[in-house]
Formats: sequence, structure tokens, C-alpha cells
Amino acid sequence: MFKNIFLLLLFFFTSCSDKNSAFRYFDKEDMETNSVQFTKKSDILKNNEVEIIFISTYLNRVDDKFIDNENEIFLVSLFFTNVEEQDISKNGYKFLLNKKEANLVEKIEKNDERYKNLMMKNHWGNYYLVKFDAVNGIKLSLELFDSKSSKGLLNFEK
Repeated sequence: MFKNIFLLLLFFFTSCSDKNSAFRYFDKEDMETNSVQFTKKSDILKNNEVEIIFISTYLNRVDDKFIDNENEIFLVSLFFTNVEEQDISKNGYKFLLNKKEANLVEKIEKNDERYKNLMMKNHWGNYYLVKFDAVNGIKLSLELFDSKSSKGLLNFEK
């Protein structure tokens, strides 16, 4: 009985604290914990099997050092499950944001210090920094697509 009361009190005190308190036990930086809120994931399926794992973090909202009034910036992780080649362009895929093509798609090395706290430790796929012209409005639809009509869609808010 005392064990149940202790667990109930522990739950009460941890649930009533501020939103980042859950992360304090994991020794993470603020930027890393903020990135969780602005990261989305989509699986692109082919024949009811996952063909691509598509994960993106909207960097403009993660930390002040990424704020750019002229661009919408995303850190994207892609893993093509059934192919040897992991390069986005070699696999025929492109990015759109609200139906407009990216200005920049730059491959990011897994040991890049600028983004090390934001990467999901995906050792199989590739990371890309993707920039688009700034979008008017608050809704952002990031799309990964190819000419065979395969696509993944992630929705963000500014």
C-alpha cells in the first residue's frame, strides 16, 4: 500500500512541474529537448512495407541560432529500406514545401558539430539540411516525393 501511495505522489509531483522537467533526468541540452517538439516522422509505404523512413526537424523553431526570416530550414533524416544507395537524388526523390521546390539540399555528415544534438543517431540513412524560401502563413507542408507518385508528407506550424 505504501508503495502505491509513493508512486501516486511521485506521479503527482512530476506531472505538475514545468514541461521540460521530464528531460532533466536525461542530461540533454535545451536545444535537443526543444527539437523533439518540432520533429515529425512519416513512413512511405510500397506494397504495404516501409520503403522510406522520413524524419524532419523544423529548425527555425528549435533554437535562436537557426532563426532565418528569409528561409524555412529543416534537418531531414532519410533511410531507404530496400536499396543499397541512400542518396536522395540517386533514388529520384525531391523536397517540396507548400508545393515549392527547395533552394538548397545539402548532405550533412553524421559527425557535424552544428547538428549533433539534433540528429536521431540514425547510422544507416543520410541527413540533409533543406532550405526553402520563407512561407507566408503559419502552416508548412514538407513533402518528399518521386516521379512514381510515392510521397511522404509532414505538417508543421511556424
